[in-house]
Amino acid sequence: MVDYPTNYLIMKILIIGLGNPILGDDGVGWVVAQEVKNNLAEEAKDIEVDFLALGGLSLMERLVGYQHVILVDSLNTGQRHQGEVINFTLQDMVDLIYGHASAAHDASLKQSLEVGRNLNVPLPSDENVHIVAIEARHVYDFTEELSTEIAAAVPKAVQMVLNLIAKIERAIDQK
Repeated sequence: MVDYPTNYLIMKILIIGLGNPILGDDGVGWVVAQEVKNNLAEEAKDIEVDFLALGGLSLMERLVGYQHVILVDSLNTGQRHQGEVINFTLQDMVDLIYGHASAAHDASLKQSLEVGRNLNVPLPSDENVHIVAIEARHVYDFTEELSTEIAAAVPKAVQMVLNLIAKIERAIDQK
């Protein structure tokens, strides 16, 4: 087990666009993250933007050292309108362990963070992992283009991420 110093957590905000950019609407997380990156001021050195197509333990490893994370991804619940943008924290999310119990590399993010924390890995709390998700049904279409509904939702999702950044920065400044 690695012993991390107690001050290992850094104050940077990590934004991750999740998904696969060649699977149609599944790539919307990457598009939103790129737009956020384009909108950030040059002096925003305390914000890092990344683009990933992984989850579980691999995603957990990328969160090491960050106190605040914003994940942007597509979501296919079938309960919302195509293109609806929602925001919640990992704390509010139901852990879908029934689909992730067969192998360690298939662990859910919640399970992975719990494993990391049990090993004293410096990770953000569930309430500091924000998720901006866009309801999308066409996440397996082999294309680099977003559907009309999902493309139309991108500006709203970008604004939601920018608002979350401002909220997090205000909270950090108050400490």
